[in-house]
Amino acid sequence: MGYSRTYQGIIWTNHALERLKDRKIPQEYAWKTFRFPDGSKQGKSGGSQEFTKKIDSYSVTLIAKQNDKKEWIILSAWIDPPIQGSIDVKDHHKTKGSTVSWIVKTIFKMFKITS
Repeated sequence: MGYSRTYQGIIWTNHALERLKDRKIPQEYAWKTFRFPDGSKQGKSGGSQEFTKKIDSYSVTLIAKQNDKKEWIILSAWIDPPIQGSIDVKDHHKTKGSTVSWIVKTIFKMFKITS
């Protein structure tokens, strides 16, 4: 899957391209989210916009901002649920494993306290 710094006339930051690669999001999905969003709202950082779009069974979110020349710059993107094999799936499993481990440890501690 190839990614381009200037795709469909839009500037993509290195961070955005890394997130697309890490999350295995096709740049086409991100572009469609920006160009034909189901919804948008003001982003958390000054002047940014958050765009969302449902594509297939995924919800794609994109953060973009205009520069001084009024050119759109894509800052970041994510997808839910995460695509199999992406970094977010790996992180989810780490978190899930940590949660299970914490529950087991907590149960053992409870039995030690009450014994």
